[in-house]
Amino acid sequence: MANEDPLLKEVDQDLAEERQWEMFRKHGPAVIGAAAAVVVGVGAWQFWTARQDADAKRLALEFKAAVETLADDEAAGRQAMAAIAEESAGGYGVLSRFYRAASFGQAGERDAAISAYRQIYNDNAAPRQLRELARIRAAYFALDSGRDAVLEHLADLAETGGAYSYHANEIAGIAALEEQDYETALAMFRALSIDPAAPASVRSRAEDFAALADAAKAGVNITGEARLEDVLDAVGDGLMDETAPPEDVGPDPDDPAAAAPENPAAGSEPAATDDDAADAAPQESGNQQ
Repeated sequence: MANEDPLLKEVDQDLAEERQWEMFRKHGPAVIGAAAAVVVGVGAWQFWTARQDADAKRLALEFKAAVETLADDEAAGRQAMAAIAEESAGGYGVLSRFYRAASFGQAGERDAAISAYRQIYNDNAAPRQLRELARIRAAYFALDSGRDAVLEHLADLAETGGAYSYHANEIAGIAALEEQDYETALAMFRALSIDPAAPASVRSRAEDFAALADAAKAGVNITGEARLEDVLDAVGDGLMDETAPPEDVGPDPDDPAAAAPENPAAGSEPAATDDDAADAAPQESGNQQ
């Protein structure tokens, strides 16, 4: 019950003020420090965000300029792409390495293309999907080096059940066909041709390859008028389109869906999906004879 005596009320008030001052002296510095830390933290976060946005915009402009340079001057464009890749470990860096590797493939520089794709899939900082995609591209360019080389690049990609596992099985089947292991090739292509989960384009090509392997197994000379090289040449562009780097890769290495400028240069391709190839980018002609 509150004291009614004015003198006692004044004493109570003084005691309350003393307790408040004692609590402030005890906890005040911590409270002030915490508030200051919040203010500094918010300011630092806003500064960091602004820097990230500025860096992303600058890299976007540099990447766009490098793409245009690559179309006009191959050597200078590759150098510009390499510079971006060295500066950024994120989306634009990985995408720049893909453009550089694709330019080697388009120019018929098979070993250089394989080496460039190998660097991408050995980089654990790159998104897993892009590392898998680089394995597909390296394996394709390694077809002339024999089945062992192809399987080395593919690793266990054909068994993962991921977005590129069907293309990995297709390339492995082609390697078996070129190795004249027609029985293995026939089994692989028949399985692909009836797999409802495989992209329609892969199933369609698998039917053609299965017929070719079946004919070769029966003793038909497939190196004659209907040479295996001709078949590879006919399907190569489609295969390369479907196993192409995404056009939209942002600065976060763990998020390949961030925005990137539209691809106007030859040698780049649309993102691979479980459907038919996307139609947003020009084809790369890197087929091996």
